[in-house]
Amino acid sequence: MKTRIEDVPKLRTEQTTIDAPRYNQARLALLRLGTPIRLPLAGLRGMDLILDHHSWVCVDRTLYDLPILAWTDFAARQGLHKPADCLRHYYHINADLISETVLSTMATLLAERLAANSPPVKQSISPLTELPARKISA
Repeated sequence: MKTRIEDVPKLRTEQTTIDAPRYNQARLALLRLGTPIRLPLAGLRGMDLILDHHSWVCVDRTLYDLPILAWTDFAARQGLHKPADCLRHYYHINADLISETVLSTMATLLAERLAANSPPVKQSISPLTELPARKISA
């Protein structure tokens, strides 16, 4: 997807950060569910978010996947608890209005997909049995 967004003119690009829980969740989903991941964004008519290892691109599917907003160039981090630095590209005049909505909807949808895809966890705990009393000899 990164090559496709390079062909579309950007209105603005800015340096930003993605908080660690969201970034970690997206990376985990890409590892477990495969790449690319396409998420239909409920509440944003005609919008989808396409995730791959190099970019997260919000597209308008009614306009042949024309990019609206994209996060790219994720920098290496010093730890899982650190936010991820990246570039946010705006392709639409009002893209900044939906940026937070796109990320929060992504987190919700990825949590649902990861929960549905994870193997069932055995919830039984073996009961502890009492050990026989030890006799102490004098």
